[in-house]
Amino acid sequence: MGDRALILHQLTLSRGLVRRCIDDITDAEAGTRPSAKLAPAVWQVGHLALADVQFAGFAGTPIDVPLPNAYADLFRQGTGGASEYPPLTAVAKAFDGTHTALLRLAETARLDTRLETSGAAFSTVAELLAFVCTHRWYHMGKIASLRGLLDKPRSFG
Repeated sequence: MGDRALILHQLTLSRGLVRRCIDDITDAEAGTRPSAKLAPAVWQVGHLALADVQFAGFAGTPIDVPLPNAYADLFRQGTGGASEYPPLTAVAKAFDGTHTALLRLAETARLDTRLETSGAAFSTVAELLAFVCTHRWYHMGKIASLRGLLDKPRSFG
């Protein structure tokens, strides 16, 4: 399996597992904070959608999936407290859209293209796309913790 195929596989796998983690969480549960130390599940997914847009921007390929204006303030790094969040179903749909756009980037970009990302965890498009997957896994761990606190069964593992 080549680099592109591996990246496409991991992007698809990580998206599918995020969806598996949230598919039985209701909108009411998604906005709750069973622990003050964890942002709610809806925030986790909204943050992933916003981050996908930002990652594509680092690669010089703006995503053509318009996110609602409120997402930038609701889901940026460092937020995640009590708030009026949109329904999880809408946020998950936005994540699906940004994921599809990242797949198109992974299918067409020159993976060895160097990026101007001073101090970032990646310096090429391939490294950026691999980091997207790692970032998703981090937030799946947060969602898994939230699932336990909501008395939901484990989604995988």
